Amino acid sequence: MRPVQRRKAESGQAILLVTAALSIFLLAAIGLAVDGGHLYAQRQAAQAAADAAAQAGIMSIFDGTNTSGTHAFPVAAGTTYTCTSSSAATPCYYAQTLNGFSQAGDTVTYTPNPSGVNFPNLSALDAVNLLQVTVRRSVPMTLMKLIGWSNVTVQASGIAAIVQVMSPVPIIVTHPTLSGSFNLGGSGSTNKIKICGGPSKSIEVNSSSATAVTWTGNPVVDLSKAGPLDPGNCTTGTGADFGTWGGPASASGIVSLGTTGHFVNHASPIADPLAGVSAPPDPTIGNPSDLNPPTGTLAAGSHGCPSTSGGCTLYFPGKYTGNNHIIAKNRSLVFAPGIYYMYGTNFQAQANGNMYYATGFTDSSSSGTPTIANCCGTGTGWGASANSPPNSGILVYMTGPGTPASTGTIGVSSNSNVSLVGSPNSSTYKGILFFVDRNAAAATHSLDGGGGLTLMGTIYTTSAYNTASIYQTLHFQGNAGSQTLITGEIITSTLDLQGTPGIVMNLNALPSYRVRQVALIQ
Repeated sequence: MRPVQRRKAESGQAILLVTAALSIFLLAAIGLAVDGGHLYAQRQAAQAAADAAAQAGIMSIFDGTNTSGTHAFPVAAGTTYTCTSSSAATPCYYAQTLNGFSQAGDTVTYTPNPSGVNFPNLSALDAVNLLQVTVRRSVPMTLMKLIGWSNVTVQASGIAAIVQVMSPVPIIVTHPTLSGSFNLGGSGSTNKIKICGGPSKSIEVNSSSATAVTWTGNPVVDLSKAGPLDPGNCTTGTGADFGTWGGPASASGIVSLGTTGHFVNHASPIADPLAGVSAPPDPTIGNPSDLNPPTGTLAAGSHGCPSTSGGCTLYFPGKYTGNNHIIAKNRSLVFAPGIYYMYGTNFQAQANGNMYYATGFTDSSSSGTPTIANCCGTGTGWGASANSPPNSGILVYMTGPGTPASTGTIGVSSNSNVSLVGSPNSSTYKGILFFVDRNAAAATHSLDGGGGLTLMGTIYTTSAYNTASIYQTLHFQGNAGSQTLITGEIITSTLDLQGTPGIVMNLNALPSYRVRQVALIQ
């Protein structure tokens, strides 16, 4: 046995060992906290850089600007490109110059259409519809060096895509600031608009004004049968939302929302879903329909000409200029499928004038008249497969000379009957029927339903200006016994509803076409 006195001399050594061990443990814990926090911040910065670069890159591909200019970049599918330190390519520029991943040792790569990435609803119209950007940085450690960790690599990837989504909202009023951009006029408790079916939100007003939605009297916006539970005939719908970015705070008694709809104040504005649709090309040549008399006549009861009409004037697509308005007044017009390029001239149904869509035409050809291909230029977006009934239709494009463009107006007067079908949903023009030049001067387009107005297609009258004085107004005026039936969307700078019975929009539970948009998916 060891003497008791010697054992007393060695007492406390265990405490020293435990203290040393705890010190190392605490040092490691402190190091983990300090360096771990730094790594977390670096990881967040890397993710932000990758996301920004992916979104900017895919937007450049979406806009077609990646092929030229200072920030052009190649996009061969499945190829991984490594950014050099001086690269101005859009994904590299956003990750390195704008988000700081340009330190020595940092790496930035991007891959168009990377393999192994699957995402639903990718745009079939774009050969490159995915872009992955990956950033890497070796982060030096401080206290963690004491346990052998000198550097830790931080890596983050962002993937952005061009997707096709169902058209989001039947009515979008795009002016960003105007008071009364959605206006309900007239008097009395009458339906100004009724929507059947469609998505879970029926109306979005983008204006930030506290009086973005205005009304006189007690009109009703009836959304009680809107929403995806209704097939479009107002039988089983339970309601849909009405959103406004500005005001008012509520519209109690004005909007009938059903059991599942809501009036949403400060609802985020919705970007124009058709912003990516290009204007049709200038045909450069006129059409025999410009001549006086127009192309020819159709017998009553043939090719869409009503049997009670006494015969119709047949119009073909092409460029209409100067005094060559398309005006139906005390006569009936029938339109063959194709693009009607209205250059500074009107498209109107005046008193007792009727307009109908021509049936039985596979294109706009007829003896002695041009076809769509040679009257309207190439690349119109119709497509051979889409250019036969029932998928064919017409596009009325309003443009003109000057900056802003001086256009004619779209108009339907009382006691007129109009029944038209818009462009094919599968075409470049995504079902648009009326398309006003986005750079047009201020104008008001009036559709009165005194007779009968049936439109299958989107009414697109928005503006790139949307200033206090330059914007497009879409005006509807209803009268007792009138009918205005729209199957499609309304996208306009401002919407003004007057009169008694207003618009009925019959929508499928699923919108009829998809639009392209950019999305960050990972």
